[in-house]
Formats: sequence, C-alpha cells, structure tokens
Amino acid sequence: MPRIDLFYYGDTTPGQSPAELYRDIEEQVVLGDRLGYNGVWVTEHHFRSRGEVPDPLLFLSRISGVTEHIRLGTSIVCAPYYHPVRLAESALLLDTLSGGRLDLGVGTGMAFPEIGDVFGFSPDDASARAREIHEILRQAFDEGVIDFDGDFYSYRGVELSPRPGRPAKDVIWTAAGRNAIDLAREHGYRLMIPRPLPLEQRLKFNADYRAAVPGGEVIHLRSGLVAPTTELARERAVEFLRAYSSTYLHHEFTGGPDSPEFDEIAEKLSFAVGTADEVAEKISYWTGQFDGTEETAIQFQGPHVAHEHVLESIELFATVLPELQGDAPATAVAFSDPGPSDSVPATSSTPFFTS
Repeated sequence: MPRIDLFYYGDTTPGQSPAELYRDIEEQVVLGDRLGYNGVWVTEHHFRSRGEVPDPLLFLSRISGVTEHIRLGTSIVCAPYYHPVRLAESALLLDTLSGGRLDLGVGTGMAFPEIGDVFGFSPDDASARAREIHEILRQAFDEGVIDFDGDFYSYRGVELSPRPGRPAKDVIWTAAGRNAIDLAREHGYRLMIPRPLPLEQRLKFNADYRAAVPGGEVIHLRSGLVAPTTELARERAVEFLRAYSSTYLHHEFTGGPDSPEFDEIAEKLSFAVGTADEVAEKISYWTGQFDGTEETAIQFQGPHVAHEHVLESIELFATVLPELQGDAPATAVAFSDPGPSDSVPATSSTPFFTS
C-alpha cells in the first residue's frame, strides 16, 4: 500500500485572501504532521493563474519550522522560471534546514508566451531548459559542484553551500512529461503523475516508467474529501468538483451530489469522496490499477471547501492511515550532514559563469 500525503494546488476559496490561505494550509499541515501523514506537496503558480503560491520552496521553509516529521514536496518547481544555481542553492538549504525532508518535484510547468516573456524563456525552449536544469540539480545533490555546459546554461566549477546530504535520486521527482522517462532511466529519478491527465496517459506513463526504472517509485496527485457520512462528503464536495470540472475538463457540471454524473466527473478528476473507509478503498483500487503505486497525495483543500471541513477530512482519514501505510515502502534515505567543506572559497577573479 502507498505512503499517504497531503497535496495543495493553492486555490483560494471565494472570499479568501492568499494570506488566509497560507495560514489555513499551515494549520492543516501541522495537523497532518501530528497525525502521521507521510508528506505534503505544494504547487507553484504565478500571476493569479489559479494557485496562489509563487514560491513553494519558500513556503515549505516556513512549514519546515512548524513541523517535525512530515516530508516537504514541490509539485512542481517550474524549472525554466529559475536561475538554475539559485534553485539548487534554495533546494539544498531547505533540505539541510529540514534535516533531509525535501522531495523536489521538478518539471517544465506552464510554458505560455506571457509567462516566458516575464521569466526569460520561450515556449519552444522550455522543455529543453528543464532537461538541462535536471542535470544541474543532479550535480548539485550528487557532487556539490556544478560543472555544466549546455545550450542554455553554462557554469564551471561552482561549488555550492550548504553541501548536499542526500543523493539526487532520493531528492528529485520528475514530472510526467516529455523528458520524464529518459531522465528517470538515466538517473533513477522517481516519477510524479499529475491529476488532470487522462487515465490512458497516466497508465502509459506508469508502464513506461516501470519498464525504465525497475524498483523505482511513482506518486499520483489526487483530490478528495472525507466526512462522517457519504452523503455529507458528497454535499461538501460538489462545488469543488464543479470548479475543477470547468477548469480541467472544460465541462460545466450542473448535477447535484446524488447525480450519476457526480461519480463520472469524480473519476475523470481522480477525486475520491466519502467516508474514510470509502476513500481508503478507492485509493487501494487506484494503487492496484497502477501496479502498486508507492505514494498517493490527496488534495482535501480546494475551491468552496471550508477550512474546518479540510481539517475534519485530515483528521477522519488519519484513522485509516495505519492500515494504508502499514506496509508502505520506505521513503528517501536519511540526511547525512556532510560537515564543513575543505576547499578554498572562490575569489572574485574565478571565472565561474560563461555565456
């Protein structure tokens, strides 16, 4: 059975400010940490394009200081938006501060021209940039030194601090996309499969990954809501489902919580609704469907879902975590403090960066 995580897309609910959202997420994750959830994943968005977390690493740094055990995941950092060395430094810092709790999900992200114009890339080169940044991050965690010459980025002998405490394959999750299977095959990265992809595509990514990386790990990002009764869970979830049906399926779902279409939409959106036992049963089904998925992250928080109902979902679902996670595979290797570097710091005359 899989490890169970919390997942945040970063949507505000109507009338909620981003500041209120951040406080609510923090309270929810602190509860999840206390109740035994394995991890939390936070998605990156910019310029009011739905989600309200522009810097998941910074936000997770805050979360790391108020939690003890829960793992801290990015779902994803949008690689082309970053200076690669700064991204590597930020990731190393968070992994060190948290004692090795970082799970760094990396992908291309949205490659719209208006976003590229701001961050300095074009949609045509976004995927290639993301592939180069994967390699730069691998060097950062495996070697602590970046020595890279690519089409978009070039660095010579950049020694990083803090030093890495875990290997790249135990930190990086690559998002299902154009580069994913080749990168996973080459470096042993774990695979992240997002919620909105059609089932056929998700199954293909899973099968291709299993063939490319025997013994590798897959995480699926899901949505759901738990309540004391099935009827109450469906009632609380219906507006959440309507919002996501419009956004991801481009379909205006007008049925009620008891309509047959509710279940059809929920299945298309990887959405599990019901009592704790019913949602656990759905996750068990999904786990078998994807050859024993190692990790499942559930989004309880979303549009039109009250904060108190998210807290109740987290608390109720925690009652089934021992059964679900009892035989779950171990997560990443423990962090090992590498100690001080013996090398001499670079001087201003060192030609680190080339065009």
